[in-house]
Amino acid sequence: MPNSPYLEIDKKRGRDLNDDSREVYHNFIIHQFIPFLRKKRIKNIHEIDVPLLAKFQNSLLLDRNVNGKKVLGCKPQTVNRNMSIISLIFDHLLIEGEIKLNPCKNLVCLKSKKEQIRGCYEITKLKGAFNKIWKNQLPYLLCLLIYTTGMRNSEIERIKVKDIIMIDKIRFINIEKSKTSNGIRLVPLHNFTYQKIMSYAKKNNKKENDQIFKNNDVKYLSSEIYDLANQELTIHTKYTKTQLQKENITFYSGRHFWKTLMDSENLGDIEEYFMGHKVSSDVAKRYNHKDMHGKKKLLEKARKVFAILDKHVFINR
Repeated sequence: MPNSPYLEIDKKRGRDLNDDSREVYHNFIIHQFIPFLRKKRIKNIHEIDVPLLAKFQNSLLLDRNVNGKKVLGCKPQTVNRNMSIISLIFDHLLIEGEIKLNPCKNLVCLKSKKEQIRGCYEITKLKGAFNKIWKNQLPYLLCLLIYTTGMRNSEIERIKVKDIIMIDKIRFINIEKSKTSNGIRLVPLHNFTYQKIMSYAKKNNKKENDQIFKNNDVKYLSSEIYDLANQELTIHTKYTKTQLQKENITFYSGRHFWKTLMDSENLGDIEEYFMGHKVSSDVAKRYNHKDMHGKKKLLEKARKVFAILDKHVFINR
């Protein structure tokens, strides 16, 4: 929690959590670890040992109910990451003299299975898909955004009406909160995509501070929505479910498609900036929109992004 003595000590020791990480850690402990301890009738910190933590690891791998909602089992690497959160707590207790050993240190990390490389559509398959009429509007807009901006799922979900800004007649999505500090950026927004988004926002009476694709009190869109979006896109690309599975094409493949497309047209070093990847200080400075020369270069690259989308994705009317 903010201003807790635990976090203040950690900050002085060189580990300063940002708000997003703090929220993730807190939710995991409150909604998953503590309920597990209660279920096992653990009343004292000294009762938590390696065998108990191993059982918790196993429970995270399985489908389960969290706050009345079904949650799919975690991947091994996610379980390992979650256990590292618990380990930090024991590290703190060890420093404070409350315990003599951190049981997480003797816990065997789970080995990840070799995952299939994520695929994406061939560049030629998307041409005209978003000019067609889709059965469901929300899946359409989610696909339209990820395939034309390369944004992350969480970033798309958080878009508010006010986040769409204009710089010298070119629209951008102003991402002020992201997975990493590098994710805070401006993303070019094609006029076709903008019109579709604003039509949806107007239809659903969205105000300036409203998130466009979900109510402000809803934390995440369900995985079912993204699965539906991915499935509906196959209708307009003439891919089959078998092809999706074989080539490992998921909703998130839209981000890979955007990068592949921009690579093929030699967008240049700003590509990583637009995707929210880490870039050198030189690149960040070169496209700083608060600087006159940086803004000029940013707008030039945005126009090139739009031209690439016109060439490969949209059918111009």
